[in-house]
Amino acid sequence: MRVLSATEAITPAIDRTKALLQPFALGRWLKLGLVALIAEMSGQFAFPPVGGSQPRHHFDMPLSGAAGGAAILAIALIVVLGLIVSLVLFYLGSRMQLVLMDLVATRTTLVAPAWHRTASRTWRWIGLKVVFFIAACAVIGALGAVSIIFFIRLMPAGNHQPPSAASFALIFVTVFLAVLVVVLVFLFLRDFVLPFILFDDARLGDALHNAVYIARREPGSVVFYFFMKFVLMIAAGIAGEICLALAVLAFGIPTGAIGAALWFLLRQSGPLAHALMYISFALLGVVFLTALVCAILCIASVVLIFYQSYALYFLGGRYPQLGNLLEPPPPPVSGPEFQYNPA
Repeated sequence: MRVLSATEAITPAIDRTKALLQPFALGRWLKLGLVALIAEMSGQFAFPPVGGSQPRHHFDMPLSGAAGGAAILAIALIVVLGLIVSLVLFYLGSRMQLVLMDLVATRTTLVAPAWHRTASRTWRWIGLKVVFFIAACAVIGALGAVSIIFFIRLMPAGNHQPPSAASFALIFVTVFLAVLVVVLVFLFLRDFVLPFILFDDARLGDALHNAVYIARREPGSVVFYFFMKFVLMIAAGIAGEICLALAVLAFGIPTGAIGAALWFLLRQSGPLAHALMYISFALLGVVFLTALVCAILCIASVVLIFYQSYALYFLGGRYPQLGNLLEPPPPPVSGPEFQYNPA
């Protein structure tokens, strides 16, 4: 497979997306959309806030010993359950990142075989993400602490005038750049390091070395790739929002019309007709929400499979083993056997 630039990788990524999703089959689109959405959710740790949205006066109410113990136990259970759910989602998302990459590279839609094929690489990828998460928190936390100290030192002594707007701008730009670097590093790990772990069964050190070697050899191409990915993300996001709005209209107009017709027909009838009307409203709501979820999964299948295809095609020409999966080389041509005749 030849080396593709960031713009040249767009067309084969579109073709790969079409090959996976055509001909249209709703079950396949929903399955791949669910896999892609779960994979996308694994980019962050989602620990639910505990008590942050609760009114403070609730905790100031005097409680008896039994009631206070029950409240503490309930809060502890919520925290533990939230942590368990977050860890399970993080594990499933990490597994699905491997599965999605495998499906796109091998151009297959069978999730179960891909799930088993990628199992041995899971904990290496999870370990790398955990280390990255801890390092990112440490860097952002340190920058936040430095910014706070810097902000306090800028406070004029002897008066209560706030620091200048330039000081706020400097702190904001610093934090913004730090977050941007963290996001870019994570994308680099996912798009350049993970393929070596998955397809080459490489150790973390070897995978990082190979990915960094590609980036150092072609820094301009890699930077332009991330720029193009950001542009494509905006374009795909706008297109997805338009498709979702059209889906809401397509599903909402008929269900709303049916609901309105039931209202005008049954609103002045007896209790039984009212019960039937409200049951019908509930069923229409379930139908609308189900159709909307299906539309979201279908849109996600197109957008996220394209993102994954785009990343693989950009890397494929720089990573021969991946390139051979994306575009298998033609079999060697065997010509007629040559026989030597000394006469």
